[in-house]
Amino acid sequence: MLVCMCVSVCGHACIFTCKKCDEALASPLPHTAFTSSSVFSSGYTPGYAKLNRRGGAGGWSPLDSDHYQWLQVDLGSRKQVSAIATQGRYSSSDWMTWYRLLYSDTGRNWKPYHQDGNIWAFSGNSNSESAVRHELQQGIVARFLRFVPLDWSKEGRIGLRIEVYGCSYWADVINFDGQGVISYRFKVKKMKIIKDVIALRFKTSESEGVILHGEGQQGDYITLELRKAKLLLQINLGSNQYGSILGHTSVTTGSLLDDNHWHSVVIERYRRNVNFTLDRHTQHFRTNGEFDHLDLDYELSFGGMPYSGKPLGGGRKNFKGCMESINYNGDNITDLARRKKLDTSSFRNLSFSCVETHTFPVFFNATSFLQLPGRASHNTLSVGFQFRTWNADGLLLFSNLDDGTLEISLEDGKVGVHINVSTTARTNRVDLSSGSGLNDGQWHSMRLVAKENFAMLTIDGDEASAVRSTSPLAITTGGTYHLGGYFLQTLLPPSQRSFQGCIKRSW
Repeated sequence: MLVCMCVSVCGHACIFTCKKCDEALASPLPHTAFTSSSVFSSGYTPGYAKLNRRGGAGGWSPLDSDHYQWLQVDLGSRKQVSAIATQGRYSSSDWMTWYRLLYSDTGRNWKPYHQDGNIWAFSGNSNSESAVRHELQQGIVARFLRFVPLDWSKEGRIGLRIEVYGCSYWADVINFDGQGVISYRFKVKKMKIIKDVIALRFKTSESEGVILHGEGQQGDYITLELRKAKLLLQINLGSNQYGSILGHTSVTTGSLLDDNHWHSVVIERYRRNVNFTLDRHTQHFRTNGEFDHLDLDYELSFGGMPYSGKPLGGGRKNFKGCMESINYNGDNITDLARRKKLDTSSFRNLSFSCVETHTFPVFFNATSFLQLPGRASHNTLSVGFQFRTWNADGLLLFSNLDDGTLEISLEDGKVGVHINVSTTARTNRVDLSSGSGLNDGQWHSMRLVAKENFAMLTIDGDEASAVRSTSPLAITTGGTYHLGGYFLQTLLPPSQRSFQGCIKRSW
């Protein structure tokens, strides 16, 4: 695989250089760079899982051969990965026949490898000695790789040796704190541009934020921003004062882009013809109106609206997250910012490294749940979290109280709370419901507070619309909470006892 990159000379001229990206990345690593879900015994540790090596028992094998096993390698730093290879455990009946590949910058927030628009399953091995190599059609950049067996030898168990092929990777990175904006000032006051090429990569956990913006006094503008975790490009090459020519053009692409994974964007415009590419998926369109030039004044801003500008819609958030490899018409913006050639005065603390978030969402499928400890024997219950899903129904949380049960569920796109407390005299039940259309794929927050003769449910922090109950209630908390599903004891029908979606920031 050849990797070509743009190298800027003095921040301006863009020269493309290419190199072969096919170095063995895993075999030179120490044993400590390899970890796994489990180990069959001491000779089967993950450090022995190097292609064509015979050390130990000849490779890695987990304690159990099931779908919960994985082998992970830490490449030491972010690398460009072009190919992978697998092999069974040396001179054995142990190998894997199918597997998935996950990758990550942090070792905590994982993304599955996609090909042809789908999560890809790689064919593995049919014996213990032959190596099977796969070229990655979509090259990836990652520090951590995880091999997840899907199927394995019928004659033995899971057995694995691996190699990763690629090369070193480096890019200028800028951490945007949600306050700072980079101003790229033009050499002349007014720019009349017939051709644009804008490229960058970003990652964020925020669903809203302006990535770049430029405008002119004649009404031309270009804005790239996140809206509801989708990427929105707005461009206007000019309208006339009579309203007969309207140049505003708006195009949306992608979804769930607040996943804290890297996404690449390229905007190529020649006159009214635009290619808008997100993660190698391209939309072709023509701008509205009759004008060909983009007339911009003074500057182009990255990370938010310029403070001197006039926001098109007002109230827009600045971008919060990381950007790398920002290139505008041949100028390396990140390199210019590093060399202090651009205005970065709005940053409180400009950082050229990506500050990783410590909060990651947990994905739940139809059969998974997360069991968490809680404070037992308290007479006040307080629980909250954020969730997102496309499903209208599902169990978000279940807990056995000291003398009853607590259920929080999605019911027809609304959050429903059901508290049942039984005493020798009677059973008290409190039911609360709030929100609507909460299965729209966006993040929503819920918070429940319950104590003696009082319960309050708040959705999306809207205290004014919080639902309250003053029904008779005496609550004593249990010690365990089941998040994302519960299959043993619940009043919900079986089809609603699980949650399919993501949950984060529980408290």
